[in-house]
Amino acid sequence: MKAKFSNDRIWVKVLLQIEIPRLSEDVDIVSIRKILNEYVNSLIPRINIQDLKDWSLLIWVAFRSTNGIGVFKRARRYPSDKEFEFSISVTIPDDNQASYGLSKVKEAFYTPLNDKSFYSLEFNFEDYNNLYEYILDSSKHAIDLAFINGITCNGKKIKFQ
Repeated sequence: MKAKFSNDRIWVKVLLQIEIPRLSEDVDIVSIRKILNEYVNSLIPRINIQDLKDWSLLIWVAFRSTNGIGVFKRARRYPSDKEFEFSISVTIPDDNQASYGLSKVKEAFYTPLNDKSFYSLEFNFEDYNNLYEYILDSSKHAIDLAFINGITCNGKKIKFQ
């Protein structure tokens, strides 16, 4: 799923990082990745993606044991690959936090978000009926937050126009 442009080098792609043991046994991660890539591609016309020139943008979404949903404020730069990468953290509820939460979240390494490094997103586990719906919707909202605030790449803010 690449958003391609005239020089065929610029693209935006969502990658997923699973930090909850065996999460894919409970949630269709492949489907979430596919839908998130389609979602990002639908946003391309509203974003000044042409300012990336011939660079690519990777959106790294991590499902983890943490204290919230956050978008890392800074993009990493990989000049040899001409790629920028920014990270999103999505907290996965345990079985005490939501009816659809997973006890295995307690097995994962807890990684708190640092307010100085992340834009935080408000969320409520009770707004969702199941884990799939929560993960997908929260990831989309976090991607939106990233492009509302903008991601700085080569001195240009890539954001909604």
